[in-house]
Amino acid sequence: MGLETVRAGIIDDHEAVRVGFALSAGREAATRTPRVTVLGAAPSVDAFLGALGKASRPSDVVALDLSLADGSQPGGNVAKLTAAGYKVLVFTLGDNVGQIQDALANGAMGVSLKSEPIAETFAKLRRIAAGETIDSQELAAAIEVDSDFVAANLSDRERECIALYAAGLGQYQVSRRMNIAESTVKKNIDRIREKYEAAGRPANTKIDLYIRAVEDGILPPVLPLRKR
Repeated sequence: MGLETVRAGIIDDHEAVRVGFALSAGREAATRTPRVTVLGAAPSVDAFLGALGKASRPSDVVALDLSLADGSQPGGNVAKLTAAGYKVLVFTLGDNVGQIQDALANGAMGVSLKSEPIAETFAKLRRIAAGETIDSQELAAAIEVDSDFVAANLSDRERECIALYAAGLGQYQVSRRMNIAESTVKKNIDRIREKYEAAGRPANTKIDLYIRAVEDGILPPVLPLRKR
């Protein structure tokens, strides 16, 4: 008999991600089985284990971000969680292949990119909770290939444009910073989106462009203008 409920946890140092993850699970619960119930959310592995370590019904599986504000290492975090009896799904932007490989080497059972539809992440949580290990080596290889996208497809000016625009500046601000017409900025952004679309990596929104810029090393994982 299969699981009726998957008890999940989310470890991410961004509160918005934790809240959004739990809300998405609640919405999906009415239409998918087994339903995913988020029992715990924390900004670090130590905080998560401290809050749930003595729970009578601990989570079946934990979605773990790899770049946490406490400076902890992915492999060590996965090892702590697995030692405590949790199954781990890596939940990441996918910008650092080394971190993904470290997590997998230390017992993570799969990888889900934050750019994927959240329904796919929950589907992977269900599979892992049921004891299935998801083959993520092909995914890690694909991410490594994506790192060559910028050199092969974007000019230096296009790279500068996406870096400024995806980091939060408006088109007018980008035009002032780059000393070009605002219409040229719009053309650059449209052309960049077309190139990503042609590569099978759609970037239809500004958030999508930010994710692509992080994946390709144009921007760091955390926006430099972000206020904590």
